[in-house]
Amino acid sequence: MKDLTKTQEFQAFQYDLADKSWQDKVASFQLTTSEIVTPNPKVSVIIANFNNAPYLNKMMDSLTAQTLGMANIQVMFIDDKSTDNSIAIIKPYLTKNPNIELYQLDENTGGAHGPRNVGLLNARGEYLVILDADDWYDDKALKYLSDLLDESGDDFAVSGLVQSVDGHLSLKSKPYYVDGDFKNRSIQELPTEFYGWLGPQSIMLRRSLVVKHNLHFVDQRVADDVTFFYEAMRFAKIITQGKELTTYLNRDADNTSLSQAINRNFMMSWLRALSYINETFPDDTSKERFLSRRIEWLIHDFCLKRNIGYKFSKARLQDFKAQLDLYLGNIKFDPSPYFRNDFRKTAWLYLKNNDISGLYRFIYLFSVRWVLNRKLNMKTVSNQVYYYPQLLPLLTKTRLEAYAVAESLIEGTLKLKVFSYKKLVGFEIFDLAQPFESRKELTYRKLSETDFEVNLPKGYENNKSRFVVIFEGYFEIGVQRFASVM
Repeated sequence: MKDLTKTQEFQAFQYDLADKSWQDKVASFQLTTSEIVTPNPKVSVIIANFNNAPYLNKMMDSLTAQTLGMANIQVMFIDDKSTDNSIAIIKPYLTKNPNIELYQLDENTGGAHGPRNVGLLNARGEYLVILDADDWYDDKALKYLSDLLDESGDDFAVSGLVQSVDGHLSLKSKPYYVDGDFKNRSIQELPTEFYGWLGPQSIMLRRSLVVKHNLHFVDQRVADDVTFFYEAMRFAKIITQGKELTTYLNRDADNTSLSQAINRNFMMSWLRALSYINETFPDDTSKERFLSRRIEWLIHDFCLKRNIGYKFSKARLQDFKAQLDLYLGNIKFDPSPYFRNDFRKTAWLYLKNNDISGLYRFIYLFSVRWVLNRKLNMKTVSNQVYYYPQLLPLLTKTRLEAYAVAESLIEGTLKLKVFSYKKLVGFEIFDLAQPFESRKELTYRKLSETDFEVNLPKGYENNKSRFVVIFEGYFEIGVQRFASVM
């Protein structure tokens, strides 16, 4: 694709929403179904699978247990020519349950986009969801999401998303979990952090929106889902937001192998997708925030990270800069004010000034500074602002996002110092066994710009609970020396 113009690239990878030829190119398949199949289900569930056998029982059990009822759900299990025993695991579900459809593709398509497009063309539900084969739902998920859309009349709904890594749970949906429930919310009002995650999990669409606008997954392994759902948001214009936790994102896979998948093809796919969105949709707040978050993410991966599938070198930085200019050189705004921290903002400045040698030196030295801070708690302080350790006088200063240290605990009142350039929102505690439902805001008193007193509840146990400081942008940190003062 090297000699193609961007417009030709968009056509080759099937980005063009006016072109329906993608429908003629979907994979052929063999279909096996349950004995009972509902012609007009409430929700269609599209599941793309390739060699996910260890996770399939948990995923399927979460579907058959849905309170919406299997009579209202079209389960579309679309297998991309798996070489493991996926099919053998799925077939018993067809005999025990209604409305399960097994699509066995005749040829491997090389990515989730192929099976998902098969699903889009064969879905019959009023609403549809995309579920990865290794993820799973809370048993109330599909009823909760469909009820939200029934009540709001919107075409797009999001809900709480939990990431699971070897049983450790964390939120991937802080903006809507923290902000709460909304109906008919303009996408122009969504915070930048909302776009930190826009994968298929925990999103439900009205199928008529997908059909009307010829929405489909582009012909590439990377960025196809985020492109699809951002396009859906653009056409929906308003969305429904529910904070209830509905979906569990499985991240038990080897993180090293995931990092190695972040290679040059990954980079090019993302830049192509962002370029298409930039050139297709009008300049407005939603596009600016979306592109900013994604550009920041690419800078993190292809400038700052060392352990990915595209070896760190000055040549990699030069290549990233060249491709960034080619695909996104015409953006009409500065994305860096939306970036999460100084490190990424500084990297952007080096890129903007085309100072690749300076960027290379900055990244190399910062990796040392990061280790010194995280492992040895070293830092530099100036005018009550904390920085990563300043190794050389001429090195660009990089602020710590926040730093907090406990001083004393007397009769349930914790005294601590908090330093940050971010706006402080407050203090919270939560039960480690239930990190989301148990969150509780604490009362506090501000003594000075950096000094605070916080009232801990009676019976607080540090080995069972967690104390955190909350800042703007859905950012939170723990407190140094907290355990020792307890």
